[in-house]
Order: sequence, then structure tokens, then C-alpha cells
Amino acid sequence: MGTVKKKSFASYLSHQVILVIALIVVVVTFGIIEPVFFKPRVFFDVFAIVGEIGLMALGLTFVITTGGIDLGVGYNLQMSGIVFGLTWATTQNLALAIAFALVTGTLGGFFNGLIVSRTRIPSLVTTLATMYLYRGISMIIAGSNNYAGFPDVLQKISTTRLFGFLPVQFIYLMVLFFILDFIYERGVLGRNLKGMGFNENAVIYSGVNTKKILLGIYTFLGLLCGMAAIVYLGRFSAAKTSMGDNMNFEVITAVLLGGTSTMGGIGSMRGTLIGIIIIGVLKKGFSLLNFSGNIYNFTLGLILILSLLLFSVMEEHKRVSSRKS
Repeated sequence: MGTVKKKSFASYLSHQVILVIALIVVVVTFGIIEPVFFKPRVFFDVFAIVGEIGLMALGLTFVITTGGIDLGVGYNLQMSGIVFGLTWATTQNLALAIAFALVTGTLGGFFNGLIVSRTRIPSLVTTLATMYLYRGISMIIAGSNNYAGFPDVLQKISTTRLFGFLPVQFIYLMVLFFILDFIYERGVLGRNLKGMGFNENAVIYSGVNTKKILLGIYTFLGLLCGMAAIVYLGRFSAAKTSMGDNMNFEVITAVLLGGTSTMGGIGSMRGTLIGIIIIGVLKKGFSLLNFSGNIYNFTLGLILILSLLLFSVMEEHKRVSSRKS
């Protein structure tokens, strides 16, 4: 009889399991240092402060799975918010302002997708250029001006709390997550995205229009940037050219922290969601401890590097194990 090989403890661990453990450790640590963190209203405030980041990160997971990237999601949000502010200041029509913000974000994503899908220019170069383009548009429109005085109904989009403690952003994120996770894990689009990340030519030879898919996912990401801008303005009630400045890094970090490979082909909506929550816990915890933004950025960068190294080691371990078996 053949001997049954015992699996090592490490073989039972996945990137997502390690992320969950890390999340629990971080939550407990902040709770011990600052017990108020465990109060429901304070803890669930995590979802309020990462609502915009989460919306964009879930959409960006599609893009990075193909081996692409969008470096300018924060500035697309910024441009959409500035257009919202200008439209409101000019017309005092909230519905029109929301529509213009959504169209602006969608067009920004469409422009990225058009270049990436129709040319051989890498998405890294494309979105680096459009990042500054969208930033420039915002500066040209608003300059040093702030748009404020938005109606109270806009604030309800982002400040409503269910049961007195659950922010409405939690609902936004969960609804979007369940829809995109189903598409990503069980839908044809999800399989095609992963296939494009592994070998786009093979997907093309199977009869799939990859150009159409690329255009679609970048456009969809742009729409989510427009939606995120509206959620952001509901929280802060002011459109200015500093909004979204740090979000590019936070959104990309959430996706990569969640285990989506920069090489493409490997990813997880569930991992991205955990990454979003970890970022929210860090932001809220550091805020309660009165730590500076520099410490937050340093910590986020360190966690991202360690996560990428861990993911690389685990993937290599899986390859070695599969060859031995």
C-alpha cells in the first residue's frame, strides 16, 4: 500500500486566510489600545471612510486581472466631482449634476479603455498620461475654487446610518461585491478576464473579442469613479482639486493586498474586499490614535510590500508542490 503524504500546515493556508488572520489581529490590536474601537458605531465607521475606495477597488480588480492597471482612478473621481460642483453651481439642479458626474467618470474610463484596447500602448503608460490629463482638467475648471453649498439630500447618500450604526456605504459595497463576485467567479466574463491575464492570444484564438472586453471593463471602472465621487461629496459636501489625491495608491493597494496578481490571470473579489476593510481599519485606528497621515502611508506601503512578497512565496510553493505530486 502506498503511503499517504501528510500535508504541512502551510499547505492549508491561502492568501485570503492569512488576510483574514491579519485583519483580526489589527482589529484586536486597535481595540486593546483604544477600547472605543469596539463600539458598533465606531467600528462600522470603517465602511464609511472607505466607501469611495471600495467602489473603485472592486472595479479595478477586473482590470488588474487582465494584467492591466489604472493609475488615475483618484483623479477621475476628482474630475467627476469638480464637474458635479460646476454643474450644481451653474444650474442648481442636483439630478443634472449627478448625471454629469457619472457621464464624466464613464467617459474618463472609456478614453482609457479606447487607448488600451485599440493600440499597443501599455495601460501603465496610458493611465499615467491620462492621470495628469484628468488632474489638469480639474485644475483648469476649478483652479483654487471650491464648490460647496450642496443640498442636504446629497448628504443622505453618504451619511445615512441604518439601525443607528451601520453606514449606507456598507450596503453599496456589499451589493456591488456580490454582483461582481458572482460575475468574476462564475460568469463567462470572469473566465475570460483570467484567461486574458494568463495568455490573451489564446483567448483571442478561441473567438473572444478581447478589445471589446478591455473597453468595457475600463469604461465600467470609470462609471464607478463617477459614483465614488458622488459618495465622496455626500460625506464632505465640497468639491475641490485636492479630493482624490491619495486614492490612487489606496485603491491599487486594496486590490493587490487582496491577492490579485499584477501579472494578470489571478485575482479575487473576496480578497479585494478584505483588503478594503484592512485599509479602513488602519485609517480609522490611526485616526483614533491621532497618528499622522505619513505614518498611515508608510504602514500601507510596508503592508503592500510584505503582502506581495508573501503572495509570491505562496504561489512558488504551490508550483513546487504541484510538480512533486
